[in-house]
Amino acid sequence: MSLLADERKMRSQHESQVVSAVIQNYRMAGEYLIATSTKIFSPIAKGEVIPWDNIRFLQLSPCGSCFESAYNVTKETYDDWVTSNHQSSLLTPLLISDQLTFISEQQCQELCDNDDYRWSVFYWLTRPGFSVDFSQALIQIYAHCPAGPPQYGSIVYLERMKDLWEVKSYFGLYNQ
Repeated sequence: MSLLADERKMRSQHESQVVSAVIQNYRMAGEYLIATSTKIFSPIAKGEVIPWDNIRFLQLSPCGSCFESAYNVTKETYDDWVTSNHQSSLLTPLLISDQLTFISEQQCQELCDNDDYRWSVFYWLTRPGFSVDFSQALIQIYAHCPAGPPQYGSIVYLERMKDLWEVKSYFGLYNQ
């Protein structure tokens, strides 16, 4: 097997683990996930990506009452995340089908317009980006409920400890 094929296999394995960790952390099970990855959030809706220098992933103190420092997320992790999201791709191969209900953008719009689904939560995810050694990952999440909160978007930072991915911090993009 070539080096490129080995890397694709590693990426695929870790992508599904990162997406599953985000689903568990954000308690998304039973909700709706748009089946294709979304574009990276553009703060002023002109297609630009938040610059690396403007993102910080704060670290809580051991007691959890205040922020103590920031995680050292590498620029290579950020660059891989941006590069991995130039085009949309299907998320369905990454997940066990019973975690969420996969829907298209069109189905999402139809459900959001239907009063029977006004309290449902709809999620969008980007594809994750990784550090070269697959010890760090970034992924973006959006949540929308037609009836009101939650309405938010965040870039999520995860670290891999042994074979488990864990959400460590997030950078809020918006919250309504």
